[in-house]
Amino acid sequence: MQKIMITGATGLLGRTLYSTLVNDFDVVGTGFSRATAPLYQLDLSNQNAVIDFLEHHQPDALIHAAAERKPDVCENEPEQTIALNVAASEFLAKQCAQRDIALIFISTDYVFDGKTPPYMESAQTNPLNLYGQSKQQAEQAVLAHSTRHSVVRVPVLYGDVSELAESAVSVIATQISATQTTAHDNWAVRYPTHVEDIAFTLRDLLKCPENLGGIFHISDNQAMSKYDMACIMADILGYPKSLLKPLDEPSQSAARPHDCALADSRLKQLGIAHGREFKQAIQSVLTAI
Repeated sequence: MQKIMITGATGLLGRTLYSTLVNDFDVVGTGFSRATAPLYQLDLSNQNAVIDFLEHHQPDALIHAAAERKPDVCENEPEQTIALNVAASEFLAKQCAQRDIALIFISTDYVFDGKTPPYMESAQTNPLNLYGQSKQQAEQAVLAHSTRHSVVRVPVLYGDVSELAESAVSVIATQISATQTTAHDNWAVRYPTHVEDIAFTLRDLLKCPENLGGIFHISDNQAMSKYDMACIMADILGYPKSLLKPLDEPSQSAARPHDCALADSRLKQLGIAHGREFKQAIQSVLTAI
């Protein structure tokens, strides 16, 4: 049985990767401050600890899902962002290459500028903010170390959360009100994707490891703004949509791309496709909290 290691296994995506992959593989999950058994605590900035962990567990593949993913936090804490998103990723890529471990690096649609969608896996990257730039640099470092290493670009994610604020999608439910007017971005086009569909896709890829290597895009195809998502959540929660105001100009401090639609051409060639209808899926998330 293949042994799969996951970094960031305490996070939104990492938890679902762990619970999904454990059915088919021997899975070793790691986290930092929130890791409790059966997960292991591992500080990715401690290179000796990383080496010891890889030597002890000897995984066949490593999914690197740990990252600083909030663009505004990245802009405000650039050194911390580069240390985790770039330096730790490059070190893992090097150590995995030396041990013949296939690294799967989780990247983002934000490596693109959003001006000419949809983006193929081979499209030129041109990130607009530090988050995207850090992921672009890490992608290049990961791919340079081994042809067996993979970059997996994903869009904004949602799924079963420990709190609604954990996802940029479900947090919208905390921002809308039954009695007050609230404003929501209606400029950027997003493609919310359920973390379980990412996990199912990576499971399918790992079952045929000869397909790994290079860049993959995983994305659902329902285009919507945060305002669109807010309208759907208002319906679910029984709030009046008349209280929702669309913002048709960019509003966040970190620059955001307009539309980074990811074309998943490699997955189509492999016959791998997992997706779900957004309204039904987000209803399950909101009613579970």
